[in-house]
Amino acid sequence: MALKDIETVIVVIMENRSFDHMLGYLSLASTTEPMPVDGLRDDPEWQQAHSNLSQGSLYPIHALGADVQRVDDPPHEQRTIALQINTPPAGDPYGKMGGFVDSYATRSPPPGDHSRVMGYYTDASVPLFDFFARNFVVCDRWFSALPTGTQANRLMAMSGESSIVDNAPVYLPAQDLVYDWLTAHGVPWCAYQSGDFFPFFSLMPDWLPEITTSLTLSDLGGRGRFRRYSMFDAHWHAGDPMPSVIFIEPEYTDGPNGDPNDDHPPTGVAKGQAFLADIYRTLISNPERWRNTMMIVTYDEHGGFFDHVPPLPIATNVGGFQFTTTGVRVPAFVISPLVPSGSVFSGNLDHTSILQMLADRFNPNQDYSAAVGVRQPQLVRLATVLPDEVPQSARAPAIPAAALAAIDAAAAVASSPARGVEAPGAAANAQALNNVAAKAVQDHPDLMARPGWDPVRNFVSTARADR
Repeated sequence: MALKDIETVIVVIMENRSFDHMLGYLSLASTTEPMPVDGLRDDPEWQQAHSNLSQGSLYPIHALGADVQRVDDPPHEQRTIALQINTPPAGDPYGKMGGFVDSYATRSPPPGDHSRVMGYYTDASVPLFDFFARNFVVCDRWFSALPTGTQANRLMAMSGESSIVDNAPVYLPAQDLVYDWLTAHGVPWCAYQSGDFFPFFSLMPDWLPEITTSLTLSDLGGRGRFRRYSMFDAHWHAGDPMPSVIFIEPEYTDGPNGDPNDDHPPTGVAKGQAFLADIYRTLISNPERWRNTMMIVTYDEHGGFFDHVPPLPIATNVGGFQFTTTGVRVPAFVISPLVPSGSVFSGNLDHTSILQMLADRFNPNQDYSAAVGVRQPQLVRLATVLPDEVPQSARAPAIPAAALAAIDAAAAVASSPARGVEAPGAAANAQALNNVAAKAVQDHPDLMARPGWDPVRNFVSTARADR
């Protein structure tokens, strides 16, 4: 199988969008060259059946224009996701997946437009994803691991277990991560961070000292395990070996950042398209490395946006709370010269599928962990995306010039939302990231005094002055 030929695995987890919201258009008959994904349908009866009824008003599925970038952040914690999943849609009193507008209406402050949560983008808004879908593998049954928010789902993606049900506004409890697993199995790894802030697992205090030191050294040209994304292109082209597993993190809307690109509303999707396009262009620009590379792109959870497919019936116990299903479907791609071009993979997957694939590659014939192993009989091995025979040539299709121009133009005019806890209705996750910034400034004043940390230091000073 081609899995043994993969030398570099790259994992990018974006934020808070559902499959139908970002990729459901691919199956529409009105789309140029429809693809056989389990997405949206043009059939008026189908659309009527999946509309949401809220407070006496009908909210149909509808296309969002490319100019619709800023959307008020829908609620997406355990309670509101349960409402989204378990409420019948307008056309099926016994169905599910009909409570997205009801959930959106609970937002504080209220959303400016309740219909936006039922909207979907087309190729005009997500030209890079259209390119990925038509040249690599789109996974149309990839579910977030839990029907809850960011922190628990990122823990599932990077650990296979979660010690929390909903986002914690302080810090994450300590638990083993994939970083520990890779280290224990002798697999080199690193994490690149976009922007001026910290990677997600700075929320675990035990990781913060290494993260702070490593990113400071990265600003000076060092190659610790945590690095600035601004160095990725140079590292990819250098003669030195690259780690076998690379995590690339976007700049988070919830953090004190100046220019987020993670797709987390109210940040629009334009800058996320540009960020992922930049990664891809770097990868294919070094043919020797690209020929044995696999990049996985997915989203931590659906962010409260409409999707019509019910979650998988996989039970998970989290701190004594019993979830009976996975979370909602999210967009996902496998991008590699070793995968079939323009293919749809419809096997059931969730975030723990990444961990099991790492085990299949670097510790064959073993479960990643007991918790991950329990889920696998209800899922399909991600490695089966790869064909048995390795292609003779390393395909490296270029993003079409028109798509690149559209991506660059949209990203150039996209405005950035208020930062972190300054944002209206800021979530617990934003408060937690703000606390990380304050702790780093307090615990590592010598490192944080360096110019590379100016944005974080200034943000913390401003926050203190505003109290």
